Amino acid sequence: MTTGLCSAHAAILVVCCSALPLKAQTAPPVEPAQVLLLGVYHFANPGLDVVKVEVADVLSPTRQDEILSVVAALACFRPSKVAVEALPSSATRLDSLYEAYRLGQHELSPNETEQLGFRLAAMHEHSRVYPVDYRTDFPFGALLEYAERMTAEDNRQQRENTVAEILNQSNDPEELALSHGIYMRFARVGAGDTYVGADLLSKWYERNIHIFTNIQRLARSGDRILVVMGSGHAPILRELITSDPDMVLVDPLHYLPPARGSGAPSPTGQSHCQP
Repeated sequence: MTTGLCSAHAAILVVCCSALPLKAQTAPPVEPAQVLLLGVYHFANPGLDVVKVEVADVLSPTRQDEILSVVAALACFRPSKVAVEALPSSATRLDSLYEAYRLGQHELSPNETEQLGFRLAAMHEHSRVYPVDYRTDFPFGALLEYAERMTAEDNRQQRENTVAEILNQSNDPEELALSHGIYMRFARVGAGDTYVGADLLSKWYERNIHIFTNIQRLARSGDRILVVMGSGHAPILRELITSDPDMVLVDPLHYLPPARGSGAPSPTGQSHCQP
């Protein structure tokens, strides 16, 4: 049985590998899809994360002004598609809500899918937004102590920083590496034949690989895809997108409004924002 399985696997590899040179010779040139991956905090604080951050009311006039500023800046990317953190199985409902919003018959809910995704898609007259999420169960029990350390800092940011400032920090490479490092520490939890931490880490990678696959399925030659996704997903997705020869990762920091007092130019004044 083992020999048979190995032979079958070998046959699959031979078929796949032998097809690659032929594909390279016959396939037309492909213009890589540009993917701007925007890591966000959850605007509506739906309680799905292990740590419950006290998110400021995004429907307040101040936060709405800040969100509109972010949307105007991100619009300079001129996305051809907008992908959001929603399950593909919710596509029909998502399409219905988005169409109602475009017709002026739906008031945006607090979540980032609508506040950012719907607005950006509608600004570019897209017919729909694309759900690319994937869910799996996580064995979080023994690992809460790590995640809880982040709560105080996240709550401070919600009290003191603008939406653009929070998103700038969430997408900063050093911040992404720090948050991703917490997941790496999860792998240490357990002893002997118990791998509770490794099990969680593998589930986390599994979820993000499936999300990446959904983005791949969405991408076409020359597309400009803006993905609105929880910032915890960003390190793995950035790595996967960068490794795909048919995709180019776009840095969201080139488009987000600068932090207050940073002295950086407004994105709308940069050359890539010109028609």
